[in-house]
Amino acid sequence: MKVAISAIRTKNIRINRHELVTSIQGLGHSVFYIGQESNDNIHPDYEKFNVKFLSIPLGRSNTNPFREIKSIIQTKRVLEENNIEALISYGIRTFPTMVIAARLAGVKNILCIVNGSGRLFQLKGLKGLFVKLISYPMLSLAFLLSKSILFQNPDDMRLVKRKGLLWKKNYGTINGSGVNLEEFQFHELEKKPVFSMISRLTGSKGVNEYVQAASFAKQIHPNANFNLIGPIDEDNSGINMKELKKAIDDGVISLSGKVEDVRPFLKQCRVFVLPSYYPEGVPRSILEAMAIGRPVITTNSPGCKETVVDGVNGFLVQPMDSTELAEKIVWMIENYEKVNIMGEESRKIVTEKFDVNKINQLMLQQLGLN
Repeated sequence: MKVAISAIRTKNIRINRHELVTSIQGLGHSVFYIGQESNDNIHPDYEKFNVKFLSIPLGRSNTNPFREIKSIIQTKRVLEENNIEALISYGIRTFPTMVIAARLAGVKNILCIVNGSGRLFQLKGLKGLFVKLISYPMLSLAFLLSKSILFQNPDDMRLVKRKGLLWKKNYGTINGSGVNLEEFQFHELEKKPVFSMISRLTGSKGVNEYVQAASFAKQIHPNANFNLIGPIDEDNSGINMKELKKAIDDGVISLSGKVEDVRPFLKQCRVFVLPSYYPEGVPRSILEAMAIGRPVITTNSPGCKETVVDGVNGFLVQPMDSTELAEKIVWMIENYEKVNIMGEESRKIVTEKFDVNKINQLMLQQLGLN
C-alpha cells in the first residue's frame, strides 16, 4: 500500500516523524511526504529513509475559497498520479484540502491528526466571522469524510465538539506525537543554573514572557544563564524585538537560530522553559526535554499542561504571566536537590505516557495498517 503523510512543511526540512515512516515501511508499505511547493533543495533525510516528497500548493493560511478549490483539484491530481491509497494528515488548516482531495482521488483510508487547534478558533471580528463561515462547513465535511480523527489533547477535542464540527463517532485522543526514548536518552542534569527555551520564535510561544522573566531572575542570580534557541517566525509581530535585543546586548539572553539537532542544547541546560499560549497539540520540544531528564516550566494551557504534573516534574504557570514565570525560575535556582528529583520524574512520565512507538502503533491500528 502507498501511504502519504501530509503536513505544512517544505522539502528542505528534515523528516521529524521517521519512527512513523519506518514503522509503516516495516509493514511492507511505501511512504510519501506531502508538503508545500518550494524551490528549496531536498533534505538528505528523504533519500536516507526512502521517502518521496510530493509538492502541492498549500500554505499556512488561506481565506480565499477559490484558491482552496484550486488546491483541492491540484492535490487530487497529485494523489492520483502517485496511486496513494492511505493518508495521514497533520494540521487542522490542511484537513479540508487534503481530505476532500483524497476522497475525490478514491482514497478512503484517511487519518487526521489534530496537533493543535490553530488560529481559526481564535479569530475575532467581521473577518473572523467571514473566515469561520467558510472554514467551519469545510472542516466539518473533512471530519465526516475521514476514517478516523485523533486529537493530541482533550481540550482541542472538546473545543471542536462544542463547535458542532464532529458528526460521527470516529474520533478520540492520543498523547501527542511522542518522543523517541532511544534517541533522547536520560542525561545527568547540568549543575549550573542554565535555562533553555527551544521553539519557533513567535509572540504566542511566550518569547516576551521568557525574556522578561529572565531579566528579572538575572538581577537576583547573576550567574544564571538563559538560552533562546530557534528560528524567528516570519510573522514575528508578536515579539518585542527592542526588548529582546536589549536582553541580548545586556548578556541576559543568548540567542541561537535554527538547529538541526536540539539534543546538545538540552543536555547543556538544567531546566527547560516553554511559556507558550499558542494552541498547541503537545509540544515536541517539551517531550524531548523531558526524555533527557529536564524539569519543565510551561503554561497551564491546552497541550502544554498535558506534559507537567505541577510540582512533580516542573511547574505550570498562567499564560502571559512573566511575573509568575520569573518566580518559578528563581525557585528552580534556589532548590537544587528538588530540581534533580523533578528531572528524574520527567523521564518517568515521558516513558509511561509519550513513547513514540506506542503512539505510532495506536495510529496504525486506527488506519488498519497493522
